[in-house]
Amino acid sequence: MINLIDAYCLFNRARGTELISPDDMLQACSLWEKFDVPVMLRKFDSGVMVIQNKSHSDEEVFARIKSLVTKPEALLTGISPTDAAMTLGIAPAMAKEHLLTAEVKGLLCRDISPDGFRFYINLFPEIDPCNMYL
Repeated sequence: MINLIDAYCLFNRARGTELISPDDMLQACSLWEKFDVPVMLRKFDSGVMVIQNKSHSDEEVFARIKSLVTKPEALLTGISPTDAAMTLGIAPAMAKEHLLTAEVKGLLCRDISPDGFRFYINLFPEIDPCNMYL
């Protein structure tokens, strides 16, 4: 998985003087759906766009996050996006997107403090996050 902005920079750096525009890159990535290519363009709820392998599964990522967040030290202090990034082998910004997605799914809950985001295992999974005030 790579951030679309990073892919754009790497692509233009490799081209040298014949650069493409960001819109051209986005349009090219959008065409992947029509062809049988092993990668796809994904947009997270926050608007961040990434290029990822089609075989990449959110369930696998959530399982790895769950194993990380249920470790004894993580039960006490939670995990940061940096902790998740080291486990998942991706950039901290991408790890934060996965953690936020896991929160939306009800797997995690978060604490925002001056030290930043900390994510904890959700001990109340039966509460529907869409109807928590009912």
